[in-house]
Amino acid sequence: MTAAVTGSAATIFSEWQDAAGRPRDHYAPLADAVATLGRRELCRRWDTARRRGQLDAVTFYLDPHRFRAAPADWLPRVVPHSHWEVIAAGVGQRLKAINRFLLDLYHGSQDIVPDEVVYTAQHFYPEVLGFHPPRDLFVHLYAIDLVHLGAGRYVVLEDTARIPFGIGYQLKTLELVGQVIPEFAAGYDLERYEIRQAYLDLFRSLCGFPSPVCVLLTDGRFGAAFFEHRYLSELLGIPLVEGSDLYVGYDGRVYLRTLDRDLPVDLIYRRVEDLDLFVPGLHDACLEHRVTLVNAIGAGAVEDKLVFKWVPEMIERYLGEAPILPQATSYDLADPASRRYVLDHLDRLVIKSRREHVAGGVSVVPDLGPAARGRAGERILEQPRMLMAQECLDFSQHMVLNAATGALEGRYVDLRVFALQDGSGRVTVFPGGLTRVAPATGRITSHLAGGSFKPTWVLRQASARSLRDLENDENRCTGSVPRPAFAPDF
Repeated sequence: MTAAVTGSAATIFSEWQDAAGRPRDHYAPLADAVATLGRRELCRRWDTARRRGQLDAVTFYLDPHRFRAAPADWLPRVVPHSHWEVIAAGVGQRLKAINRFLLDLYHGSQDIVPDEVVYTAQHFYPEVLGFHPPRDLFVHLYAIDLVHLGAGRYVVLEDTARIPFGIGYQLKTLELVGQVIPEFAAGYDLERYEIRQAYLDLFRSLCGFPSPVCVLLTDGRFGAAFFEHRYLSELLGIPLVEGSDLYVGYDGRVYLRTLDRDLPVDLIYRRVEDLDLFVPGLHDACLEHRVTLVNAIGAGAVEDKLVFKWVPEMIERYLGEAPILPQATSYDLADPASRRYVLDHLDRLVIKSRREHVAGGVSVVPDLGPAARGRAGERILEQPRMLMAQECLDFSQHMVLNAATGALEGRYVDLRVFALQDGSGRVTVFPGGLTRVAPATGRITSHLAGGSFKPTWVLRQASARSLRDLENDENRCTGSVPRPAFAPDF
């Protein structure tokens, strides 16, 4: 099989192969499987997996009224156990600190993030001031986006603390690659995990009793991620409901309409933001503790791309620890000195909108032409409070199969890792995550920018070989480890 990495070999790290083009240690069994299957068979399996995904309606919904089959590459990303230990510890640390910050924020005692920053965050809600969510947790389900710079160094780019998206697609890619290309798993011992039990334990711990009535609130079949809503509802065994299925009664409680009788709802796993738009009165019912909401109202304040800048200080203040995972250097454009630096060094930076789903929300300035760079500078001068800047990192690429040519080609990848914190304060970080793949012409991995995704595996054991791989990314050795049970336990 032909393998190629795009970009400058001096700056771009290939997770799949070393500088000599040889598979890295933890990819050797997978590379052998690719070679054994051969180009024609791989393309046939790719097509089979794609068609199975279409039959299962694994889609994104894009305006106007158009579904897009969720694109996937089926060549797994393999994360060494030693890498994963650092990632999991860092994710748990951030989740705990963020929850502590939000509690202080909504009770008037935070002094880490400047007021003019946090009070202009899109999802900061003044009406939540003084509110205590169940167990004092605002963020129960959480995700972060990481990039790998090589040598096991992962850097955080963003936090998602409001409605984390993507775990259903993570699980589905694992399921499909296991069904269609089981040969890939030979020679690996991979982490297993029980997502269903972790979610249900979370719901019980928040409600405080063993059998709460829980529902998943969707924005409907034309929602952008309806597949994931349906998938998680079926996985968890809880009803998938739209706004018309719920109402707030005269007693202030939330009820679910059923054929037999109306049931009081204890917990809503919400996948929508504007609660009252879907269920009139739901916002107040949550704030009055008539129903538990996952995640709580107001959690999105810490999701703001500029608030992100102060997460390391949250970790140091609330946990008394140094951050385990470094994060990309960020700049507040409303600060005159920072703005001058950014304008003088635009060719090294990424400009992001603080508002979600804004057209042109992310500009990777080094990848822009002169005219577009000029417009990016103009936006900074016109809207310094609505934008932020972040260092542009030369992060890793991974191989994908070009189904048209049968060649393996390098694409930029990031990793969205998912975690939860339950009512007892225990954090569970789910092994792997959703590896998102940028299109061939760029490094923005979002599906809105034409990105795709791939399955992600985590090695169960830290072997001497994987430790050497962490210390020297160009070291290659041979051998195998036991055959895995690689799919998650549903």
